[in-house]
Amino acid sequence: MTNVTPSKSVEWLQLELESGGSSLLLLDCRSHELYESSHIETAINLAIPGLMLRRFKKGNIPIRTIIPNHEDKEKFVRRSNTDTVILYDECTVDWQDGATGSVLGLLLQKLWDDGCKAYYLEGKLNFCHIVFKVVLGGFVKFQTEYSEHCETLLDSCCPSSSPPLSVLGFGSLRISSDLSDGESDREPSSATESEESPLPNNQPAFPVQILPYLYLGCAKDSTNLDVLGQYNIKYILNVTPNLPNMFEHDGLFKYKQIPISDHWSQNLSQFFPEAISFIDEARSKQCGVLVHCLAGISRSVTVTVAYLMQRLNLSLNDAYDFVKRKKSNISPNFNFMGQLLDFERTLGLHSPCDNRSSSNEQLYFTTPTNRNVFQLDTVEST
Repeated sequence: MTNVTPSKSVEWLQLELESGGSSLLLLDCRSHELYESSHIETAINLAIPGLMLRRFKKGNIPIRTIIPNHEDKEKFVRRSNTDTVILYDECTVDWQDGATGSVLGLLLQKLWDDGCKAYYLEGKLNFCHIVFKVVLGGFVKFQTEYSEHCETLLDSCCPSSSPPLSVLGFGSLRISSDLSDGESDREPSSATESEESPLPNNQPAFPVQILPYLYLGCAKDSTNLDVLGQYNIKYILNVTPNLPNMFEHDGLFKYKQIPISDHWSQNLSQFFPEAISFIDEARSKQCGVLVHCLAGISRSVTVTVAYLMQRLNLSLNDAYDFVKRKKSNISPNFNFMGQLLDFERTLGLHSPCDNRSSSNEQLYFTTPTNRNVFQLDTVEST
């Protein structure tokens, strides 16, 4: 492994972008779906299909062959040996021995072997309510602090009904127990583990049915009359400050807009009561309600989780897990997760995430603690 300092801070990257960033080559190592939802401006997507990982690890293929876009491929070939190359993912916080086996680590080592000036973008740990460490990977931290330098491909925010080849992207936000300062969080899976069971990218076509009357989607869904009619959706909850309510003046749908941006400074929890009431109204009218933001992974997910917590008496852990099993790429920002933790305490719900024991075991929103959560698919709409 090279002896160069392998990382750059988000503050450094922001200054470089402000000055034009003409000598930067940004490589986004997340899944194609997450890249399309949002990415740092000018970045090239460098997700590795699972079938190619073994060959890539053996050094049988050059990096340029895994770049699908022809213009991006030419850009990489032209600039990778002259520009400063910055790689980022969703989860990496700090360089460690365990990170060398990750996809980001493999790419970084390959770039070093090819003589490139390559670095990864640092993340950080944020402490939430003293007990929790909220893991912010390089992209999540950068998006939280410098969202003006992030781009979103709205037209591609919804996956098609024919899913693409499985891709090894990186997971969403994690909440872990309070570890000692000397310990650091690992990548959710190593390259070796991924080689045997690559992460699926078979997201269901939007919108995703959470309950018989509750649907989670993206902005594009809210403009598709065929989709809205198919699911008998008559209520639309728009969790954005600026996306239009497309059919507001046609009298076909009832709208409610929550003017919140996907930013750490926003207080989404203040709107939980009226959002929950709006969803309940749709249920009482025996019609569907679509909850959407821009990409359907952060703000709308936060509202949906809050609804499940209050109406079904689920802990944050169980509500989050239930939504994640329906749609695996959900990724609320860390501040919204903190607000959901507060909401959980307000509701008086029990969660292992609020256990103040000194356990060193990481807590992820993946394992239900209430076996009834597995029966929620059969919840009736009446």
